[in-house]
Amino acid sequence: MRALFLSSMLIFAGCAPSMAQAQPTNATEAPRSERPLVFVLTTGLEDAQSMSSVFRHARGAARDGRLNEVAIIVYGRAIQAFDGTIQSRPAGLTESIRAAMDAGVKIYLCAQAMERMGIAHQALDPVPTEVVPNAITKLIDYVIRDAAVVRY
Repeated sequence: MRALFLSSMLIFAGCAPSMAQAQPTNATEAPRSERPLVFVLTTGLEDAQSMSSVFRHARGAARDGRLNEVAIIVYGRAIQAFDGTIQSRPAGLTESIRAAMDAGVKIYLCAQAMERMGIAHQALDPVPTEVVPNAITKLIDYVIRDAAVVRY
């Protein structure tokens, strides 16, 4: 009876030997998606861990090679990550941003948030892919394209 129960559970979970499927060994064999993946960063320097994580995670997703597009939309207090005049930015944050961009991650900053925070275009370090008039409009553009959205 116990063996029957275990077999039933394995079949139900899709783990039975007859139902097992070979797992892809690399990104070229793994499933690909045409859906963009968009990270939305709104947290400021008060949460340096989350701020830094979004760039590392986006870089990893871009390097994986199974997505056509990975992007980060930055607005609110998160704009501080790009303010080259702030001396208290966490060590390594600028390098994490550059590494994400080098991996192909598109980074969009909200011009309205920059204005509210008093950040001039000349102060941006590093320079993002694009400064957009409104981050929400950019996010809507991605949602219309059926993007998967992850918020930090």
